[in-house]
Amino acid sequence: MALRRNRRGDGADERASWGGGGAAPVSARPIGAPAGEDATARIVPAAPAVSAMPAATAAPATAPGPQAASGATAALAGIPHPEVPGPADPLRTADLVDAEALADMQAFNDLKARRKKQKRKKIIIGAVSAVAVLAVAGGAFAWYTADQAAKALQDRAPQTGFVEQGTFTETVSASGNLQPVASVSATPEVDGIVGEVLVAEGDAVAEGQTLFTVVNDELDKAVKQAAQGIEEARNGVAQAQNAVNDAYHAKSAGQQAVAEAQAQAQAAAAAAAEAAAAGGSTDATAGQAAGSTASFDEASADSAIRSAELGLSNANLALQNAQSAYDEAVARAAKRTVTASIAGSVVAVNIEPGKALGAAAGAATSPVQIADLSQMTVSINVNEIDILKITADQTAEVTFTAAPDLTLPATVVSIATTSAGSGDASGGALYGGSMGGAVTYAVKLLIAEPDPRLKPGMTAKATITTTTIDNALMVPISAVQSDGAGGSFVMVVTEPETQDVAQRKVEVVASDGLTSVVKGALKPGDQVVVGGMEGLEGAGGGYAVADGSSGMGMAVSDVSAG
Repeated sequence: MALRRNRRGDGADERASWGGGGAAPVSARPIGAPAGEDATARIVPAAPAVSAMPAATAAPATAPGPQAASGATAALAGIPHPEVPGPADPLRTADLVDAEALADMQAFNDLKARRKKQKRKKIIIGAVSAVAVLAVAGGAFAWYTADQAAKALQDRAPQTGFVEQGTFTETVSASGNLQPVASVSATPEVDGIVGEVLVAEGDAVAEGQTLFTVVNDELDKAVKQAAQGIEEARNGVAQAQNAVNDAYHAKSAGQQAVAEAQAQAQAAAAAAAEAAAAGGSTDATAGQAAGSTASFDEASADSAIRSAELGLSNANLALQNAQSAYDEAVARAAKRTVTASIAGSVVAVNIEPGKALGAAAGAATSPVQIADLSQMTVSINVNEIDILKITADQTAEVTFTAAPDLTLPATVVSIATTSAGSGDASGGALYGGSMGGAVTYAVKLLIAEPDPRLKPGMTAKATITTTTIDNALMVPISAVQSDGAGGSFVMVVTEPETQDVAQRKVEVVASDGLTSVVKGALKPGDQVVVGGMEGLEGAGGGYAVADGSSGMGMAVSDVSAG
């Protein structure tokens, strides 16, 4: 591109020429060149000068394109144009610009036009986006307003429930611990050292089966001494018996001697009598001597016998005592063998061979514990509010913390008469447990067929069924209202669209704190108001009743149970 510019001043020295031989001014630079760039670097030699011609003839050849564009380009470049008013310039158009310069000016104008068009598009898009955002915000606001209005209407509507028919079950639940139906501690009655241990934990044992033995030499000595005492007592009995026999023999001999003496005396007396009868003389002294030998102290003989018999009795008693001592010693020695008093399972073994037992051991634990696990019990504590609902033989279901998937049936077998922890204080009965604590009563339940996985001490929860009513009409407990005269009623929704309700009298049969069983003019599926008349007043700002008073919300009529 070659751009030629001529400047005219008041004198010839002010003319400058670009590209024709004169140096470019320092401030002059081509259009679009960066600031500070040397103008001479972008100036090319100018075309040879053409002969002068009229401006009207030369313009078409040197300024192609629309007149308006050429005029605008010339105006932007500060170059005089025939169509643009400006100071008179006697130079011709061909001397001012060439075709390449005009093309650059046209490209610059086109670039500005495109940028202006793009800016206009951005403005339009922004305006459309703003309108869209406003439309979305307006729709969200409208939806929020409608939703809040719907919620307000819903909040004003009364809370309702439904009448259901089915089996009503009232239960009482409490937790406790598993216990075997029977449990014994196999503890020896004698001290000593553990001999043999014949069972292990988990073994099943029969009644009378040997569990372990105890070694105690002193018991053997006691048996021997007792046996010696029996022998001595037997000897004493024999001696006493001999003494009794001797006493009887002595008495018998004395009596016989007296009898013989009397017989002799009688014979002598008879002989003397015969002699006297024959006229002879008699020896009176001989007759008296014979009579005197016939005396015998029978009382002394009887006393000797009684004394001998007493000695025999004492000897027999000594023998009995010796026998008892021997039997006791033998029995005590036999206790060194410890056996099972019941049939069951060994649940604990706390001894080892060679270890001391009894007072020497100083331990309070049971050597061997046996429990009958064929049946198990659950002991629970029931509070005083529910205890009156429980009776013997009621059924229950028992669940276990250790086995969540296991549920077993159980039966109530006993109910405590006094509360847990009750006792006597200062001579008076103090029933009610600890001060400030809950009053509870112990209840025992029997599990007839326990699961083998269960162990004594496990936590169990028993749910006792206290009341069962089949085909019961049930309503939420908050739907039942008191009429102030000892009766009850419920409010039944008769028109769901208008929320009209009717008051119907009912009889409460049972309740578990959440649901009430009622009798009255109700049927399954009826919709009842929960919360009473307050819910009706809040629902519509008022209501109409059978006596003609009116409100703004719903109609309420009174229908007696039929």
